[in-house]
Amino acid sequence: MTGGDAPLPIRLVSRNAGSGTREVFQRRVLGENEPVHSSLDCEHRDDPRAKVTRCELDSTEQVLEAVARIPGAVGYGELRASGTVKGLHRVAIGGRDADVDELGTSDHPYREIEYAYTWGEPPAGSLAASFLTYLTRGAGQDVVRVHGHLPCATPKGLRVCGEE
Repeated sequence: MTGGDAPLPIRLVSRNAGSGTREVFQRRVLGENEPVHSSLDCEHRDDPRAKVTRCELDSTEQVLEAVARIPGAVGYGELRASGTVKGLHRVAIGGRDADVDELGTSDHPYREIEYAYTWGEPPAGSLAASFLTYLTRGAGQDVVRVHGHLPCATPKGLRVCGEE
């Protein structure tokens, strides 16, 4: 996403190092690590040797709000979250726009599978077993879709999830 309309020097608004969103962006889109962190406020370069102004924030919401507020800023976040902040402009990657309705058929590179892990098979009737059933066979699939994701336990989802 980009913010503002003025063509200013690039300011990269990024997630912190422990972020799964950042890890997916680096691996699937950049193919390498992001440039070094060079700004505490996302607007001013604190390290004059840095080639770009880059800051790290703790949440997708903070990233999107900063990108919308700072002219010339670029950042990344989950598709669904980007639609809630005014002033953002989505950027195509490799000529492909991200589209929730095309998640099962698109080759858009910025996507990832979310996993649920358990310690062994949860006992039948347990809260963990019930939750996993809810996600894979129940109304939880609708909740997953509403939040802009594709459940793996669907025909389209199996194609995407089976690739990993």
